[in-house]
Amino acid sequence: MTEIVPPLHEPGSSDALRVNSLSVSFSNGRRRLSALEDVSLELARGESLGIVGESGCGKTTLARCIVGLQRFEKGEILIDGSLVRRKRTRAQRRAVQLVFQDPYSSLNPRMTIGAMLTQLLVSHDLAHGDDATERSRELLSLVGLTPDAITRYPGSFSGGQRQRIAIARALAVEPHVIVADEPVSALDVSVQATILELFADLRDRLGISLVMISHNLAAVRQVCDRVGVMYLGKFVEVGATEDVFADPRHPYTRALLNAVPHVRRDPPKNRLRLEGEPPSPLSRPTGCSFHPRCPRAEARCSTDEPKLLAVNGLNARISACHFRDDVMPAELASTSGKKE
Repeated sequence: MTEIVPPLHEPGSSDALRVNSLSVSFSNGRRRLSALEDVSLELARGESLGIVGESGCGKTTLARCIVGLQRFEKGEILIDGSLVRRKRTRAQRRAVQLVFQDPYSSLNPRMTIGAMLTQLLVSHDLAHGDDATERSRELLSLVGLTPDAITRYPGSFSGGQRQRIAIARALAVEPHVIVADEPVSALDVSVQATILELFADLRDRLGISLVMISHNLAAVRQVCDRVGVMYLGKFVEVGATEDVFADPRHPYTRALLNAVPHVRRDPPKNRLRLEGEPPSPLSRPTGCSFHPRCPRAEARCSTDEPKLLAVNGLNARISACHFRDDVMPAELASTSGKKE
């Protein structure tokens, strides 16, 4: 049985994915809502990037732009070094695949798993007839399912198994990048870890790059090499995952990390907690978008918008905060917000 391995690229070749200054807005005829504003990212081959932030910050809009489900007004996307036009080539469509959040609604309940996979293989001219059937069995085996699953319908599988099938479907066209939009949020906690381990294993075995959209910081920490924190349609901090978790340089990042629940006998006395809801994209605050909720905000934060720049002394870390070069004190919580 031949293992399906997407072609790997030589070191030094172009990034698997690059997004430059992407902007997306929606209009209701009277007002315009800015969903993404000047968003850029790069993803090396075999690298995994987690994108986190509160609901409505633009994570899913960015994911839909990357896979071609959402048009963007400004900016550009490059896949394997090739600029994406409004109408993508077949190779570009194959190169980036999406794993949806809900494994219950993303699979056609009237089609067997084998029919789903073979139809996809045939439509992309990757395999036909018995070869397509055999390739489908290989794909199911690759994601930890038995070959006999090919004759069954989605309704006979659990949520975790359906997500494995969705991942197999994404792998069928041998992509270079997989975009996973909240891939474990609809699953029981008991099966979330197995799906995350599957993503990590596929990245290591096949050299696939991964973009994971998630609210689950623990999931991002387990799987992703780097993490990008989004707030109100922009990145506010990007860096190596362990470095960002250990030493956040944006108050919003620290607040997200402090919001992760911990089982402790004696909870910390000083803990930054976010108050209120994010501002509406229809009426963005002047200056730093986070300043109305930031316990460290000063007068200039309400007038001068900080740029996403490198942090002095830290390797490959960028942050959009006027105080990015200062180590953030743990006592920050005592100046604003509630104490636990």
